[in-house]
Amino acid sequence: MAADLQGKNGRKILLGRDYTDNEKVRLLLYLAIGAAAAIIEWGCFYCLNIFFGVNYLAAAAMAFAFSTVCHYALGNIFVFNSGARYRRQKELSLVFLVSTAGLGLNLFLMWIFVGIFLMDAMMSKIAASAIVVFWNYLSRKKWIF
Repeated sequence: MAADLQGKNGRKILLGRDYTDNEKVRLLLYLAIGAAAAIIEWGCFYCLNIFFGVNYLAAAAMAFAFSTVCHYALGNIFVFNSGARYRRQKELSLVFLVSTAGLGLNLFLMWIFVGIFLMDAMMSKIAASAIVVFWNYLSRKKWIF
């Protein structure tokens, strides 16, 4: 298997190498997971907004929520140590709080880009996601994991 999801004592192992304390590797994995979550989010947004005609703000919220669940799961497997700082219930509450703030920022940016500047909804979604990724990483690293 490519990754031992949790090595001994919560260590992170990938391709037989322990990268638990290697911040560069963890950041690169976080960015790769973020890229996968972004593709999921953009794909969901595109389908909801373009194919099904869902309002761009509602589509953005639904896509963000779905990709956040995927991102949380993959982040716990490859980057963060779930339960290391808080019990899982409190951790999930904090993730929900941080994600809600990220969603608020995402929707606010979408409203500015589409509603005020009249930018294309898909391009606005990509721009908003690129900005919110910094909030997500820094807040999860500082307050949750």
